[in-house]
Parts: sequence; C-alpha cells; structure tokens
Amino acid sequence: AIFKSGYDQPCSRDMLGRVLRAAPAGLRAAHHAAPVRYLAMGPAVGGHVSDETLDKLGTLSTQALIDGLWVMGWPSSFIEGARPLAKGQKCVGRAVTLNFVPHRPDVQMDKPAGEASPEYEAFEKCGPREVLVMASVGPWESVGGDIKFLRLKQLKVGGLVTDGSVRDTDEILSYGFPVFSFSTTAKQGPAIMQPWECNGLIECGGVVVRPGDAIIGDQDGVVVVPAAVAEKVYELAHGREVVEKIIKAELVANPGPPGKYYPFKPPIKPESPLGQLLTRKGVKFSHSLAGPRRSFNASAGARRTFAAYPGLVDDKYLKTPESFQATIAFMAEHRATAVLRTPSKESAAKAMEAAINGGFKLCEFTLTTPGCLDVLADFRKMYDGKTMVGCGTVMTVDDAKRAMDAGAQFIIAPILVPEVVSWCRQRNIVICPGTQTPTEAYTAFQAGAPIQKIFPGVAAGHMWIKAVSAALPMLSLMPTSGVDLDNAGEYLKAGAFGVGLVAPLFPPDAVASGNWDAITANAVKVIGNVKAAGPMKK
Repeated sequence: AIFKSGYDQPCSRDMLGRVLRAAPAGLRAAHHAAPVRYLAMGPAVGGHVSDETLDKLGTLSTQALIDGLWVMGWPSSFIEGARPLAKGQKCVGRAVTLNFVPHRPDVQMDKPAGEASPEYEAFEKCGPREVLVMASVGPWESVGGDIKFLRLKQLKVGGLVTDGSVRDTDEILSYGFPVFSFSTTAKQGPAIMQPWECNGLIECGGVVVRPGDAIIGDQDGVVVVPAAVAEKVYELAHGREVVEKIIKAELVANPGPPGKYYPFKPPIKPESPLGQLLTRKGVKFSHSLAGPRRSFNASAGARRTFAAYPGLVDDKYLKTPESFQATIAFMAEHRATAVLRTPSKESAAKAMEAAINGGFKLCEFTLTTPGCLDVLADFRKMYDGKTMVGCGTVMTVDDAKRAMDAGAQFIIAPILVPEVVSWCRQRNIVICPGTQTPTEAYTAFQAGAPIQKIFPGVAAGHMWIKAVSAALPMLSLMPTSGVDLDNAGEYLKAGAFGVGLVAPLFPPDAVASGNWDAITANAVKVIGNVKAAGPMKK
C-alpha cells in the first residue's frame, strides 16, 4: 500500500512519477514491492495575494515592509545577501520557489532530466506577476546563466531572486528583468548542486519562502511578505511610511535631533511629541499595538483553525476556533441549507420565514437579492440561537466584510476565489466556495475551505458525490444545483456533508404570488427526507 499525506504537493508527486518512469526496471519493481510512506507535512502554499494587493505592496519600500512585519511580531523576512544586479532594479511578484540540494551521484541520476527537470518546471510557472526564488547551497554557487535564463526573458518573468550567484552577467542584464543575487561567478553549478523541488517550502538567505508569498525587491534588497497577512502588512507599512514622511518634513522645516520623534513604535501616545505632531497634521493614528506574537494552533476537526494569525488579534472579523468548530458542528447536524434568491427585499424576508417555519435551520441570503444584507441582519436578530444565517454569492474580500458586518455566520461563494478563502481561513470564518471537479474541491480544501460547494450540478448526481467522497474522504462536499425535494436525502446518504436547496424549495411562481404556504410545505417535505437520511457518517 502507498500511504500519502493529505497535504502532498503536486510537484512532488509529479517528480516521483517521472523518477520511477526513468528508473531501471529493478528499481521500479523494488519501489512497488515495498510500502512507502510520505512524511506528514503541511501545505506549501500559505494563501493568495491578489494583483491589487501586489500593486499596493509595490508602492512601498522594503524598509517600510520590514517595519510592518516587525510591528506584527513576525520574524525577519529580509533575504540576506540578495542584492540587485544593477542600479534601479525593482521586482514585485508572487514567489515560485526552486530548491537546490548538494551534488550526489544518485541524486543526479534520479533527478528528472531535460525538460522535466524541476528548474524548468519552475520556469514554466513564471510570468510578469511571478518572481522566481532559487535557494542555493552556497552564496558563491551558480544557479544559472544566460542560456537557462533566456527562457525567463521569453516568459517576461517579474524577477529572479537567489542567495547564490549568477553567471554571464552582461548577457543577463541585457534580458531586462530584475535580478537579485549574492554575487556573480564564472563557476558552473551542476558539479556542486542539483535542482530538486519546484514550489515547495524553501529557505533562501535565512528566510522561509512559501510559493505565492509576495516578493518585493529594491535597492536595499529583497523582502518576503507572507501571503497569509499581505493585506495587513500593507496597511501597517503604508501607515508607518506616512508617519515617517511627516517626521522627515518636520525635521527639514525645524532642524533638530530626530530622537524627538524617531524611531517610534506602537502604541503612539497622543501626548508624546510624535502624537502631538500627527494631531497637528490632522493624521489619525492607532493607539494600540498591532498584536503580540501568537503561535499557530491547529485543532482537530474538518480543517485547521488558528488561535490568531500574528497581527490579527485586534481584527474585528476574527473569530475563535471554538466558534469555527461550533458553526461546522451546527451545519453537520442540520445538513440542509435554504438558499434564497428573490427579486425583492420584501419577498426575501417572507420566503425565508416560510422555509424556517417548515423546519430549516440553515439560511443563506445571496448578494444578488435586493436588500440582502438588511434582511440577513434582521434574521440574525430574530432567530439568533435558533438558526444560522449565512451570505452567498460572495466574490471579494469586501463582500465578505460586508456580510460579516451584517451578522453572517458563514460565507458561501459560487466559485473558488483564493483571496476570499484565505481571508476567511485566517479569521476562523467558515467559507464554502463553489467547485465542480474533484481537483477544484481538493484545491479549495488545501486553501483552507472546510466545506466545498458543488456548483453547478454534476452528471450522475448523487453517484458522483459517492465516488468522490470515497476517493477523497477528507473533503466535505455540499451540492446545490441539481438537489430537489425528493433526492436531497440520496445525496446525503451518498456521502455529502450537506445540501443546498434553491428553486425547488423556493419556486419562482410561489415567490411571485406570495404562496408562502407552498414554500413551507416544500420545506417540511425536504427536511423529512434529510432527517430520514440520518446523521453524518464520517
């Protein structure tokens, strides 16, 4: 048997397959004859940085970003030794990582060769919004030269960062993309080290880099901004940069020792010289520390929860791990969600009330409904403790914030939007993104979504759910489209975590005519089928 961790990375599995296909027959036979167990490991990717956030981070200096991370209590994120190859270079992008290992004959033999090599696998993941980060085995070892990096020029890579050295400096400079390295060298690399893994966790210049982290480089060097907290880092760093500009302008206008205002760290006291200066300039500033360092606390359950990401302890949207688990437990107990889309605010309230009267305990109001958030807020107040109310069609982080402000207890999206999943996961908010294939559902699970919505409907219906649930038991699937009053129980018996009822529960003609009794009758019928299906079996 082959045992695999739930967090195996795709690159590692691909590499294993290529190695085995290229290996001698005897080695392949030995591999299949002996049990293999991969060591348990967490996910390589820690979140998603949107293009908008990347652009904002790119407006800041690396010094400001370092300060922002320092305020949050994160360890050093400055890649030691990575210096710009030429003046004026600036890079901003998401990390694609490549790890080198010291040369060993068997490693060289087992490493996929030619186009299948991990370094070329990493190259092909690069584009204008990516920065290739290469972890060398030593500062003077060559990670590549003009022939290899020609491909990066063709792909218009956003930048290259390494704690090693590069060859063919003049030619590489002519390629036009920013390069940050320890130095330059004429030495060859293959005799010293081999590229081994694409898009895994690496250590580059003393800093841990995860695929997808934001990489910012300027004349001072390169900073790694963790994807999980990129937006928060920007807010803090931008605020500090504003304050520093005010301090510098004041010292230019009124020369004197900088110590009167600088350096500074939160909390900035209103009565301090800096606090008084900011007040005179009309600048609002925070009186509270962004938060002490907190350890990540993975808990048992459908998915990881966190005591608090560093820097988020004062975030008003942050929920407790206990709240997260309670929401999951409530959804697992009641299993059927009433999903409402109506053309008017008035009909939305009456239609959902009819569904609750018929036995529904889980209610979803979609943002496509006029006045959705007002109705959601009203229902949260009226039925708090008796039902759980969620918000659907959430497409952006701003949508999620507005939903939470209105009182939503869980978030539903029609598609997988990585930044929304990351934002919710960091704050222990239950998020259920839309997916349609096993790969998409597993990607959502890896990103931190504890429940995976299946939308739109899939061929074979509940049999598809049965097959996927058996093959990927870590998933918690919740089909919506295709579920009706009669087959809801069959989906649950087939292994679905829950189901969502839309038009079959809320027929458009019944909503338009105000036939609320018909909706209540539909609710009674489907809830009966749900209860007959029994509790969750996993």
